[in-house]
Amino acid sequence: MDYDLLLRGGRVVDGSGQPSYLADVAVKDGKIVELGRVRGSAEKTIDAHGLVVSPGFIDHHTHMDAQVFWDPYATSEPQHGITSIVTGNCGLTLAPVKHGDEDVILKNFVRVEAMPRHALEQGVPWGWHSYRDYLNRIEGRLGINVGGLVGHIAVRQYVMGEESVERQATPAEIQRMKALVLEGMEAGALGFSTNRNERHMREDGKPVPSRLASDEELFTLCDVLGEVNAGAFQSTLGQFTPKHFEMYNYLARRTQRPVIGQTVMYRPNAPKRWKEQLDAVMPTFRDGYRLYLRTHTVPNFRTFTLSNTQAFDEFPKWKQLMFMEIEARKKSLADPEVRQNLRADLADPRPTNFHRRWDLVTIEKAAKPENQKYVGKSVAEMAEMRGQDHLDAFLDLSLEENLETSFRNANAGGNPEAMREILQNPYVLVGNSDAGAHVRYNAEFGYGTTLLGLWARERGVLSLEQAVHKLTFQVATVYGITGRGLVQHGYAADLAVFNADTVNACEPEWADDYPAGTGRLIQRAIGVHYTIVNGKVICADGKITGELPGQVLRSSAYRRP
Repeated sequence: MDYDLLLRGGRVVDGSGQPSYLADVAVKDGKIVELGRVRGSAEKTIDAHGLVVSPGFIDHHTHMDAQVFWDPYATSEPQHGITSIVTGNCGLTLAPVKHGDEDVILKNFVRVEAMPRHALEQGVPWGWHSYRDYLNRIEGRLGINVGGLVGHIAVRQYVMGEESVERQATPAEIQRMKALVLEGMEAGALGFSTNRNERHMREDGKPVPSRLASDEELFTLCDVLGEVNAGAFQSTLGQFTPKHFEMYNYLARRTQRPVIGQTVMYRPNAPKRWKEQLDAVMPTFRDGYRLYLRTHTVPNFRTFTLSNTQAFDEFPKWKQLMFMEIEARKKSLADPEVRQNLRADLADPRPTNFHRRWDLVTIEKAAKPENQKYVGKSVAEMAEMRGQDHLDAFLDLSLEENLETSFRNANAGGNPEAMREILQNPYVLVGNSDAGAHVRYNAEFGYGTTLLGLWARERGVLSLEQAVHKLTFQVATVYGITGRGLVQHGYAADLAVFNADTVNACEPEWADDYPAGTGRLIQRAIGVHYTIVNGKVICADGKITGELPGQVLRSSAYRRP
């Protein structure tokens, strides 16, 4: 046979943003080797007439560091045409790690990313120390391509131990951390990430280690990227402030590397913030430096229960409750005096993460049959039905159901005009899926299929070519993922084959497929026919094929051991 795979007659949207064209695509040894009118035969031929053939999508904001051990396809990513993921965001990684610190590392994931502890304990096969060891451990058993960022939290824990959550680092400790970041980059990491979000704490209530880092420490670690001339810096700093953007701007100029900052979305409690964020980034780009924001493609609905949530962590009294054991928490929530303190907390105008609009908080799932009548209603509507105050109704319903009532909080998005300007902005990266995190409450695998279906096809905010560019080559360029992100001769055959007339995301659904008997939300897609990784079909019409062609993606800083 001339080729391993041949896609016949598809509409090639090549990822560059240029107009699409009709062509056959031939693949040999995992690479695209012919484009156009291809003659010859192949081991496998796909009839792509009437379908789009594009580069596979790259999900750059995931927390799949652990999940790839028990799920080498990082599902539901392939169902949406995603062929590559970037892990290690928000400062969170599973390496480097000293023997005996494994549980400390898990404390960060359990609380910050709401991952079930039992699943992590059963599913993560510890045994590595360095970041290189971690990458070597996952290599060779992947269905999807995986690249990662070196996380500040693990680096600080490795050097300082428990003192990493108690004090600033000494100059000598900072240099030891810098050496670990350099080791990670030379192992092929795609960059470095940190976390200064004031709401992010370990499972035991202590701040994640990176929150105690001085500016000097952060700048020194980011310097590694400039020194090796590779990699991107990703950060979560919490709420938008001018000071945050001063730091982003400074680091983009200092390192001359791409900086990926906060999420930009329309927020009902801060309706002008999205515009302020876009305006804050513009001068940096004008001067020739790379500073990006990131966005969702759907309204940012955060699902939560009062058994496990960060929704109220900006409020001191609420935060104190959320770190209590469940029985003590239930007793406190029923106490009228405690409720008065909670009301006083909510009256403080300074915290902005929770909008305090009970008409935007809906009951998604009720645990008891008699409460099913509230499902789909807002807390405001439910309170009226019960003849109660909003807060009392919210807390009483939760207590009736052992704090397992599932609420859906619409805290961002939902403004089409704002989203139009955000999505069309050249320094906004699409993709904030958080895949692998908050698995019981959120599933945003379909950000790309939503971009193609809702924003490109239905609303015309972007052309098909522009939308595909944002999902592929733009991300590959920012993260230094070479040889991918384009349908071009010599590039890796990472491809998505979909119907532009029907492609879209389905509503999330529950699946009992996590370790230790725990479940999670998954998300299916419409109109995605094939997902191809390094020339092998890993997903066909939503079904995983069993092929394992995925690779570890390494940056240009990679040095062989």
